[in-house]
Amino acid sequence: MKILMLGNSLTYYNDLPEMLAERTGAEVIAHTRGGAHLSEHLDPEAELGAKTLPALENETWDYVILQEYSSGPVLERDSFFKSVDALCRLAREAGATPVLYETWAYLPGNAAYEAFDEEDRTYEAMTAGLMKSYEEIAEDNCALLAPVGWEFSRRFKWGEAEALYDPDGLHPSVAGTELAAKVLAKVILKNEKKRLPVTNVTLPGITESDTRLRMLRIYRLLEEMSDEDHQLTTNEIREIIEKRYGMTMHRTTVAADIEALRGAGFRVMAHRKRQNRYYVERSEFELSEVKLLIDAVAASKFITQNKSEILIEKLMRLTGPNNAAALRRHLITADRVKTPNEKGYQILDALNEAINVGKAVSFYYTDYDVRMKRVLRHDGQLYIVSPYTLIWNGEFYYLVGWSHEHEEVRTYRVDRIADEPHILRRDAVPQPENYDPSIYTREVFRMYTTGEEPVEVTLRAENEMMKGLIDKFGTDMEVKVVDEEHFEAKVRVCASPTFYAWLFQWGGKVKVVGPEKVVGEYQRMVLRAL
Repeated sequence: MKILMLGNSLTYYNDLPEMLAERTGAEVIAHTRGGAHLSEHLDPEAELGAKTLPALENETWDYVILQEYSSGPVLERDSFFKSVDALCRLAREAGATPVLYETWAYLPGNAAYEAFDEEDRTYEAMTAGLMKSYEEIAEDNCALLAPVGWEFSRRFKWGEAEALYDPDGLHPSVAGTELAAKVLAKVILKNEKKRLPVTNVTLPGITESDTRLRMLRIYRLLEEMSDEDHQLTTNEIREIIEKRYGMTMHRTTVAADIEALRGAGFRVMAHRKRQNRYYVERSEFELSEVKLLIDAVAASKFITQNKSEILIEKLMRLTGPNNAAALRRHLITADRVKTPNEKGYQILDALNEAINVGKAVSFYYTDYDVRMKRVLRHDGQLYIVSPYTLIWNGEFYYLVGWSHEHEEVRTYRVDRIADEPHILRRDAVPQPENYDPSIYTREVFRMYTTGEEPVEVTLRAENEMMKGLIDKFGTDMEVKVVDEEHFEAKVRVCASPTFYAWLFQWGGKVKVVGPEKVVGEYQRMVLRAL
């Protein structure tokens, strides 16, 4: 893998190219000059342009990393956009994927802020301006974005940013450069997993002139670089294929190959104009649907941070590069509580398998001690359960099954299972005749604990509380008017501390009036709290 880095001191400080080479295993070449703008790489008369233009024209690259002058994306936005547009085009012609290296804001108080308008002389305002410009130009060019500046800003919010900066408040410290290398490498290596090798291959019975190989390379190129908003012309396809694979072809060959792909069912769209343009039609998912799935993954407490990032990247592939950039820009995952249990997938797989084959499972269940360390519950007692159902509720997965110890249906949070459950040889205990997963979820599971039989509870509430009851119990409750200001509702719940806590939040506007046992338990709980 060959990487070309175009930038200035924010690229060469602390030998970022060498750090990136170590992390990616690539050959990394840097064309830099202190204080340089990207526009210099496009000027054949300039020192940088005299090196960069021939390198892009005569050599093949896998990635070209673009880093603009620190304030350029904000103060010289038009020039920045024009330079990136031109360099992205040249990078693609050289067979490379362009990568935007998003830099960071100056530390507060830095004299360089004097060049900004008064209202923009803050760390937050400069960060927002840089992110906006880099994200927009990356989206416009279907380029990869390495959000180094965003990572700096996160640590600024946590009060940890100063360690990333040189004493001048602008250049990175060694730690800052290491962070930049980590982000750049992560973006590139993730993209590498999706790419076909750009080197020529030798397979039995297949030569470089083989029509099948040529057609698949055209499709892979379109899949990687195109969508409805970013269509490739015939000439662009020919140039990139020649640069990347050394294959030459006539313009009519491109059209014929694409027609063959379309005939075989590949979703390649063609716009017939003076210059034919082509793109891959993406999945049947709407952008809003992919966004919904991504938000669900990001919000889930059951899925670890690492697994969330992997799943989100896969979901983004359901849409085009243009939409993927838009989704990434609006993704907010910071400070969300995530489970530390990295074995969640294996645990789910084992439980699913046990349910499918009708076998019992054994596992250890965990809790946390006062030092926030996971410990085994019940002194390491082995739990033996006949699994019935896996239910997603309140951002967590739960296993519902028959407890062989307690001889009743109980619920277990999947992320608190210590390790992959062992599927036993013994058959699972059949589900009780009255077990209905939907009723169980509604009456027992939706907000309360297990080990309690659901009971019918009568609640008396002020009229304004109807919305709160519907939010929690839905519209399938029996309701009657008591007087002009109150109504009563009958609901089935497990009368547990969680239920009483829900009741308490209304400050007396919702009261439990029956049965007497539940009234007494609630009174005793409130008195204990007092």
